[in-house]
Amino acid sequence: MIKRYLQKIIENSLNKGKIVILYGPRQVGKTTLAQTFMSDTTILYNCDRGETRNAFETTNLTALSSLVEPYERVIIDEAQRVRDIGLTLKILIDTYPKKQFLVTGSSSLDLANRVVEPLTGRHFSFLMYPLSLSELQNECDPIALREQLAERLIYGSYPDIVTTKNMSDREQLLRELRDSFLLKDILTIERIKQPHLILDLLQAVALQIGQEASYEELATLLGLHKQTIKKYLNLCEEIFLLTSLRPYTTNQRQSIRKKRKYYFLDLGLRNALINNFNPLDLRGDVGALWENFCVIERMKHNAQLRRQPNYYFWRSYTGQEIDLIEEAGGTLSGFEMKYKKDVLPTAIHHAFADIGGRTLTLVNKENLFSTLLVS
Repeated sequence: MIKRYLQKIIENSLNKGKIVILYGPRQVGKTTLAQTFMSDTTILYNCDRGETRNAFETTNLTALSSLVEPYERVIIDEAQRVRDIGLTLKILIDTYPKKQFLVTGSSSLDLANRVVEPLTGRHFSFLMYPLSLSELQNECDPIALREQLAERLIYGSYPDIVTTKNMSDREQLLRELRDSFLLKDILTIERIKQPHLILDLLQAVALQIGQEASYEELATLLGLHKQTIKKYLNLCEEIFLLTSLRPYTTNQRQSIRKKRKYYFLDLGLRNALINNFNPLDLRGDVGALWENFCVIERMKHNAQLRRQPNYYFWRSYTGQEIDLIEEAGGTLSGFEMKYKKDVLPTAIHHAFADIGGRTLTLVNKENLFSTLLVS
């Protein structure tokens, strides 16, 4: 098993009298990581099973006690499937504050909405991404890591994909994972009358990575209302299929109303959606793949260092743009992603300084590892 950076963080958090919640996309390795905490005094409950799910859908203390009392550590997997799970967990942590509870979920929409209010002040939460470059560097030498970069852009970084060497098997796994997102996550959370429209929307977004998404244009393209487009895109973020950046402006209320840029948490899924696993030298979207890859790797990098900046993009009225801006403590750091380019124009440095930016970094395939690896 590839060691995940969250393992040590979760291990330390379990000893602090809080419920630890592990979010993340399906198949990203949450259950595998949870299983590393198994011991003779640990029990793991899988809430994909109807009987287990029903057992936790109660506020009866005697019934809940029978599930956890014999154990020092309790792992509840796929907890988003349990109705009113937040109230159940509140009862458990209030009754057994010295026990360790680890809860996993593959939908922040379901799980967060059900635990935030009942567990206020009673939990830590962590997002598990697909494998990062920093995690992969522990499995291979620097030369091999660089040689595998094209594979990450085409097939992504899900654990099963990384460890599967046959390309046809990778493509099949990604198609099955794509269908799991669409059929098991989206359609079970929302009753959508025409589910093919979600696929059409995601394909449209996949073809405009790095561009500002126009809700009006997407609505016209798909024959849907603008609010429906927003609803579907929000849903895709809640199940960790997409993430979005708002434009940076000094008026953040105005920023919320403007267009966003959408990125896929994993490029393998993006390429599965458009059914394109062609090598890089046969593609016309390498720049978009690179931008998506670097933005997400930067988010993984910050998560591993326990940083939580605000993320934006920036575009001037004259067309100058910066792919990613991180704001933390009032300091702006900019990153421009270019697959081959090795110099940024002086004008963009001046423009970034004019909006209060401190550092602007070019991220290309030559300096990627020095920029994004955590030693």
